[in-house]
Amino acid sequence: MMLSRLETKGSREGQDFFISVFLLGLTSIAAQIILLREFLSFFYGNELILGLILANWMLLTALGAYLGKNAEHRIHSLPGVLHMIAWLAVMPFVLVFLMYYLRNIVFPTGTMVNLLQTYLSSLVLLLPFCLVSGLAFTMLGELTSRHYQKNLISRIYAWESFGSLAGGVVFNLLLIWFLKTFESLSLLIVLNMIPIFILARRVHSKPLMWLSLFLGVGVMLLNVFFNPGQKAREFLYKGQTVEYYKSSPYGNIVVTRQGEQINFYENQVLLFSSRQPTLNEESVHFPMLQHDNPRDVLLLSGGTPGVIREILKYDIRRLDYVEINPWLLDAVRKYSDVYQDSLVRIINQDARLYMRTTRRKYDVVLIHLPEPSTVQLNRFYTRGFYQQLKEQLRPEGVISFSVSGSANYMSEEERQLNGSLFHTLHTAFRHVLILPGTNLYFVASDKSLSYQVAAMAQKRKLNNNYVNPYYLDDDLIRRRGEQLLADLPQQATINKDFEPITYYLKVRQWLSYFEINYWLPLLVAGGFLLYILVRLHPVNLGMFSAGFAGASIEVVLLVAFQILYGYVYNMVGVIVTVFMAGLAAGTYYREKIIPGVSLPLFYRLLWVMGAYTLLLPLILSGMRHWSAPPFVLHALFMVMMFATSMFTGMVFSLASQLRLRRWITTASEIYSVDLLGAGIGTFIVSVYLIPLLGLMNVLVIIAAVCVLAGLLARIRLGAS
Repeated sequence: MMLSRLETKGSREGQDFFISVFLLGLTSIAAQIILLREFLSFFYGNELILGLILANWMLLTALGAYLGKNAEHRIHSLPGVLHMIAWLAVMPFVLVFLMYYLRNIVFPTGTMVNLLQTYLSSLVLLLPFCLVSGLAFTMLGELTSRHYQKNLISRIYAWESFGSLAGGVVFNLLLIWFLKTFESLSLLIVLNMIPIFILARRVHSKPLMWLSLFLGVGVMLLNVFFNPGQKAREFLYKGQTVEYYKSSPYGNIVVTRQGEQINFYENQVLLFSSRQPTLNEESVHFPMLQHDNPRDVLLLSGGTPGVIREILKYDIRRLDYVEINPWLLDAVRKYSDVYQDSLVRIINQDARLYMRTTRRKYDVVLIHLPEPSTVQLNRFYTRGFYQQLKEQLRPEGVISFSVSGSANYMSEEERQLNGSLFHTLHTAFRHVLILPGTNLYFVASDKSLSYQVAAMAQKRKLNNNYVNPYYLDDDLIRRRGEQLLADLPQQATINKDFEPITYYLKVRQWLSYFEINYWLPLLVAGGFLLYILVRLHPVNLGMFSAGFAGASIEVVLLVAFQILYGYVYNMVGVIVTVFMAGLAAGTYYREKIIPGVSLPLFYRLLWVMGAYTLLLPLILSGMRHWSAPPFVLHALFMVMMFATSMFTGMVFSLASQLRLRRWITTASEIYSVDLLGAGIGTFIVSVYLIPLLGLMNVLVIIAAVCVLAGLLARIRLGAS
């Protein structure tokens, strides 16, 4: 990107400030992409955990920016900031290695990490990176404004956003497909050390030159002779031999050998092992036996060799196996040739997107997707999805899925979750059974269903090790299944695409394992939010509200895109990158779009942002029924995301000019409240508001936040 007339007018040192802040943005977003993926793979990867970690990230970075207003006497030149950027480039590598090394030391193998442990772990690990990141931004805002003798804080914010845009493109859209975690982290170090070395030469800082040279060359030698990725995985999978590893866009895939058993992991979660005959037989035969003559079968994810072999025991004509992650299939192919069977057809696509586009009819659909522990997974347990499935079934078609649980006891949280799943399934199918086994198997159809699975297996003459009369008692299965149905609530909230209630219930069930109240984090966040509302200057409050709204709308649009069009990973990456582009454009070009600086412009801009937010529910509702080409609808999502972030950038530009204080104080306050608003908004919206109120109502609340912030600014500061 060409430097503007303002940036090129000064000395070479002035240009160096803008290059440095661009580097800061690139480093921060790349580190965030990589570290968040690793955190989610180490801990329970739902929106609650993501919200907590992002809140920590924003809070700590905001704290660093705030503390920066007292650091101008200690860091008063460009080399000091470049030392901080070098630190930021190296820290993600160190942090990820520590995560692998300490995981089984701090949390013994097999234990579940609770919410408080996750929060504290991420807080400690992110502290050294985020504090320095926030501090570096504040110092660059001060040094650049001092050099040009003009308030350039909004310009610095724009250049940081441009850097984030570049980092998002490189790391989120390109390298994530080709490089493993430690390779990406090593590249991040090298990409930083080259410009730092050049800038150090220009400012005649020999210590910084030697430091950048040492770090750049050192990390390359480390990868050649030490292989940190392999060493880290050995720490994580003690007692097992790591035979295969792949860092895919959908998660880290690891295959280990433990004696004669082969284990397949994704994001440190055991997907399946080579020896689990009971689970394979139950998940296939419980639903397949319900159909008199299953010929065309659809398997949605979870197509382990054992599962597919059980399906092939039937006289089927075709098995369509839909799996979004091709890298997982590649890993399985190294240990089994089951996918080469002529009856098996592999479809690399999102399961829901496939159901929207296929015209093929099926006799049995086996849903082997994970439970609705995230908003993204919840879309496979909604009324809309079941109705979509029914359209692809023949008249006596059968579908099934399973959740963890026991037929002997259900906690209140499990009762509510299973009740919602049962009643939602009943909105599309006349008959629903729950068959107890290793898991609880939900089977649904418009034809009558039976508990007599062992007898039916014997009649079909299936050569089963477990699902047969010698191991299963059909009468016991019937009694336990009927008791399960009797224990469910008579009425339950129906799970819908834009109202993901089963996600909320699943998180409550998970939290019940640790005796943690679901509402406790919200009370803490609410108390903190109330303190901010009382203490903040009206301009800072407006910036906080814009940060809250921008991040919250981003979350809503991402969830809506996933629900409507499937989890297309590279498209989600594009959307996030477009958000960064809008942020940069809004800050950089605000003066041309809205000339001048005044309080009326500020609060009117907040009102316009609120009015724009109110339009989004209408647009999203229309997109559910529009039949326009996909590229048109995808482009509309990009426009909505760009406009959202552009408003946020324009509010930042105005706020930084309205606060007539020392440059370093202005940079510190405006940047920190922007991050605070974004962090709290992401957490509250993703964890609480979307599951409880649905996407449309959340957008109305966000609009109200913008309008109220504008009203407070007008009332407390007047109209002049």
